[in-house]
Amino acid sequence: MGRQVRTSVATVSLSGSLEEKVTAIAAAGFDGFEVFEPDFVSSPWSPRELASRAADLGLTLDLYQPFRDLDSVDDTTFARNLIRAERKFDIMEQLGCDTLLVCSSPLPEAVRDDARLTEQLHTLAERAHSRGLRIAYEALAWGTHVNTYRHAWKIVQDADHPALGTCLDSFHILSRGDDPSGIRDIPGAKIFFLQLADAPRMSMDILQWSRHHRNFPGQGNFDLATFGAHVQAAGYTGPWSLEIFNDTFRQSSTGRTAADAHRSLLYLQEEVARVQAERGEDTGRGLTLFEPPPRAPLEGIVSLRLAAGPGKDSDLRQALQHIGFRLVGRHRSHDLQLWRHGRMTIVVDATAGTVWTAPGLPAHLPVLTQIGIRSSDPDAWGERAAALEVPVHEVLLPGVDTAPESDVVRLKITDATSLDLRGPGSAASWQSAFDLYPTESRWQDEVPVFTGVDHVALAVPSDNWDGIMLLLRSVFAMAPHEGLDVTDAVGMMRSQALTMDQTGADGVDRPLRISLNMVPGAVSGNSHIAAARRGGISHVAFSCTDIFTAAATMQSNGFEPLVISPNYYDDLEARFGLSRELLDRMSGSGIMYDRDAHGEFFHLFTQTVGADLFFEVVQRVGGYEGYGDANSAMRLAAQLRAAG
Repeated sequence: MGRQVRTSVATVSLSGSLEEKVTAIAAAGFDGFEVFEPDFVSSPWSPRELASRAADLGLTLDLYQPFRDLDSVDDTTFARNLIRAERKFDIMEQLGCDTLLVCSSPLPEAVRDDARLTEQLHTLAERAHSRGLRIAYEALAWGTHVNTYRHAWKIVQDADHPALGTCLDSFHILSRGDDPSGIRDIPGAKIFFLQLADAPRMSMDILQWSRHHRNFPGQGNFDLATFGAHVQAAGYTGPWSLEIFNDTFRQSSTGRTAADAHRSLLYLQEEVARVQAERGEDTGRGLTLFEPPPRAPLEGIVSLRLAAGPGKDSDLRQALQHIGFRLVGRHRSHDLQLWRHGRMTIVVDATAGTVWTAPGLPAHLPVLTQIGIRSSDPDAWGERAAALEVPVHEVLLPGVDTAPESDVVRLKITDATSLDLRGPGSAASWQSAFDLYPTESRWQDEVPVFTGVDHVALAVPSDNWDGIMLLLRSVFAMAPHEGLDVTDAVGMMRSQALTMDQTGADGVDRPLRISLNMVPGAVSGNSHIAAARRGGISHVAFSCTDIFTAAATMQSNGFEPLVISPNYYDDLEARFGLSRELLDRMSGSGIMYDRDAHGEFFHLFTQTVGADLFFEVVQRVGGYEGYGDANSAMRLAAQLRAAG
């Protein structure tokens, strides 16, 4: 077996001063870092001071970068560039860094003849070699002459110098749609460095895409797992390093971003190992990849906790009653209410300031604060999360502040909402803290309308977006759908759905679906909570097998359907050819409709409770895969009209 993967990150990937970045990189668990020259130039540290600080933190300096525009058709300019390179060598010797990244040139005066470019790179490599240093040559995707990794490798091959190798950058390769399988043909010893970046699919200039929209692995749409498998097959044994240019990361917490960065490399290693296993490849070649504990089975969402505070308690109570939940008990020492519908449990926190569920939550912003998922082995999830460096939080029983609840593992998804993996015994321990009401005889034979939770939607501040995506993908292997920009009456919102397939012990498929909705800014004085969006954004969608029966039952409970514009139903008739009879039934209950290649989707909505929260009821027919996003604008318009 090879040695473990060494992890590295370019300082440009983080916000803050060089001093702050280096400290955060060490705290996150990296083995080393790339020195981004502008960070060093702007730092008060001398090269030796930076080297000393890195050594104190147990970090290596893996790469000095970037050296731009080495080659030139003008001999005088090239001679000057060699002098410039010698000055960088001086710095590198003091830093204790032995590899310089040289990029292909995007300038008009770049060399366009392979033989001449080879000669110039050989000259530079010889000078580096005389000082015990190396040159890693990288093809920029927008390079004038060299803009593919295959061309860069050909130049390195032709130069044939021991101090000259290539640098592979996943963004420059995958952003062009290039086939990375040719990496397998490059000897691992001649791959001097590996830089990794993910990115969302975007139609824009590659340079602008590169400079503003790179992400950590697991936060974009590139197939980095297959890319990494090709690198492993080549026999590369150097650091796996992140080079990320991202406007949001440059404004976010340095420590949090560094922690996400390191987690992304652990997740990527697991994904590369999965691809290798699927290909039946020898995993003994190259580096030994990180292997976290496996995922345990999950059996669906069984409980929710909602924070309302006394200000919105009555509104939330009414909404739950209207959709069919029954108040079955109250906590003995806190204003926590226990609501039930079939196998589903909801706890409402109506304490002043929601001190138990979400301390400091604004009273006007009822919110989903906890999603409880049944697991036969929550400890296995805790071990997996910890291995991936996701904090596992202690869960206290209400009113017993010193005794942590057993059989529950809590992971924070957003700063307001957690995901609790609940073992079989957790329900009994929770229920023991409540005084239960006698069950009314008219409820005893009541058939549940809802079969479970279809999905939950969470409001996410923009600076938390990528980190939450990574957490859900790495710990739970949730698969992202194509992201959407949803335009409605109050603006445009970025929405991203993620799904994890799961089957309960009863053999019923209960996929875990979470939709993230990006909300810029935050509530004044509560920077950890996403800002409310007029008309609401966070919601819980309950599933049913017959939405017309569900609607009728809800109306018998006092539910008033949203009034959807008649124009909407006329448009449905034109788009899908639905019968007038069906459209009239839908209109009378505020039911909306969508269809894809796999099936149909019926759904209805409640009014907004407070500034943000609402509920949805859905029926999936066939294999419909979406969330009815095409109806978002009509839904919001109806909710705004209902709110006056």
